[in-house]
Amino acid sequence: MLLAQPMYTIQDLGTLAAPNLSCTATAISPQGNITGFCNPPGESIFSLSPATTRGFIYTNGKMTDLGNPPSQAPIVPTGVNDSGVVVGAYVGISLLTGLSVQPFLCQNGAIQAFSGIPTNTVLFGLSNSGESAATQVTSGGTNFFTHSTPLQVTTGGTATNLTLTGGANQGAAFGISAGGDWVAGASATVSGDNLESADPILWKNGSAQVLTAASGFKYSSAVGVNDSGAAVGMAFTYNLDDVFPPDPNGAGMAAMFSQSGPTVLGALGGDVSSAAIAINNSGDIVGFSNSSMPDLTLFEARYLEACASNFHAFLYTNGKMYNLTQQVTNGSGWQLCFANAINDAGQIVGAGLINGAQHAFLLTPVAAPTPPQLNSVVGAGLSVPPVKNLSANGLFTLFGTGFAASGPGVGASNLVNNTLPTNLANTCVEGGGTRWPLIYVSATQINAVADPLSTSGSVPITVISNCDQTGQLASSAVNVNAAAETPQFLFDVQNPSGQNEVVAVDALTGAKIGPPGLIAGETFAPAKAGEILTVYCVGLGATSPAAAVGSLAPGAANVTAPYTLTVGGKKAAVSYAGLTPTYAGLYQINLTVPAGLAAGNQPIVLTVNGVETPTGAFLAVQ
Repeated sequence: MLLAQPMYTIQDLGTLAAPNLSCTATAISPQGNITGFCNPPGESIFSLSPATTRGFIYTNGKMTDLGNPPSQAPIVPTGVNDSGVVVGAYVGISLLTGLSVQPFLCQNGAIQAFSGIPTNTVLFGLSNSGESAATQVTSGGTNFFTHSTPLQVTTGGTATNLTLTGGANQGAAFGISAGGDWVAGASATVSGDNLESADPILWKNGSAQVLTAASGFKYSSAVGVNDSGAAVGMAFTYNLDDVFPPDPNGAGMAAMFSQSGPTVLGALGGDVSSAAIAINNSGDIVGFSNSSMPDLTLFEARYLEACASNFHAFLYTNGKMYNLTQQVTNGSGWQLCFANAINDAGQIVGAGLINGAQHAFLLTPVAAPTPPQLNSVVGAGLSVPPVKNLSANGLFTLFGTGFAASGPGVGASNLVNNTLPTNLANTCVEGGGTRWPLIYVSATQINAVADPLSTSGSVPITVISNCDQTGQLASSAVNVNAAAETPQFLFDVQNPSGQNEVVAVDALTGAKIGPPGLIAGETFAPAKAGEILTVYCVGLGATSPAAAVGSLAPGAANVTAPYTLTVGGKKAAVSYAGLTPTYAGLYQINLTVPAGLAAGNQPIVLTVNGVETPTGAFLAVQ
């Protein structure tokens, strides 16, 4: 089945203070509280502008300043919960002293001291139970892998050192699950200031579980984790001593880590690096892809760098990576740079450029369309009982729901070289992987022509809505048996009694044959002995010359299989049995009405190659 592409609507979260501030959303709670920060346009945390970097919380459609004192270093909120509590850190960066960090807690509308944990600690994420992952930077390094200690902290409570395994002597914690049980990070082996190794690691309730690093890269780190312990992050090779200029041989790719092993997710088309940041309980992953090699910021570029055209926010779902800019239904003017968080409702927050200005955004999933449902496939004569087999060039009818938004039939504008379309009103029918010609589509019914089939076995039939459009969906397949011939008459009306008048006309005058009053407003008369009639059918099989399936028949083409026709049990003389010129998939029988028939409805039976038309077909005779 074809899967619908994920689609979203975008909401611009606005700015703080002056309307031209550049904002980044960094976290979203399960119920939709959002936090982040705003900088002067074009600047970043690297720009070191403490007086103008402001934190915010976005709730109930309003962005509110966290009230951080302007004398502090730049503020980076990293977590928010449904109670409106925000955590994060003030981050200072100096070429002489390296990182300088201080944790903060904002609750009840005010920033306050975060008691019970070391002061030189960065908090990452916040669960509704008040749990955060944290990394203590102990001596001014330039990254979170050296001189660092992983912690799990509780709001207003204590800090717990997270143990390391496998000979690691340092580590970092970068993310926490929504439920607060899992912490994601990296365990590192450090010699002096040199990072020798870094492996992804998880802690569940404080117990360490080292994960397998991605092959082909020197280091790996987990950054986000869900309640099932599925972690995401980045696998990278980078000389962290090369700051200016960055390591020219640096490389990094988004990765997923689990007990079953790592999976490198790759990058968006045209990009050369990527980083995964968060994963929700449905397994949807968000992050960013980069057309440039990574620099010292690695996966923390989302906090430390300004939005630029080389960054592209992504969603990874169902084994495929999507450029989120291209998945927004109302995203004119937007280029999304960083996707920083996703909750279990599928809402995504981050930073993007709107007409060149950096704004925080909220993406909300568009409800996935319901795929069409195919209930049955029968011969187009709709006899009772129905004909459930298909034959080549046979007209058939599909019943179900959600096929098409409108109900058009084929018109001259739909024909190309006198051939029926295989896509009508963005609706397609596939049989065995081949698109079949269409005559009529509506929400609940489709009339189509069977493409060449074998004369035995079965073929899977599916209906595709939004065919060849973004978000096309396919129904579950219905398997239909194939046969060489599936003869069936067409009927003027369908009677509850099952006695149905076949579609017949006087072959010379075109007068309609049937009981008077059969259809209100139209003239019908019963057939007379000796009268030459044309009766219309479907499913009579191969012809000579052969039919071009889906094309309007250019002229007469005789049925090749042996056939007989009876009316009221009497054999009728047939002068022609074959395709109806200028129609696709339609056959006709030209017959002479036998003498000696009683007046009234007489059963009419066509047998082709030993296969009879269903009972219930009648011809009115006088």
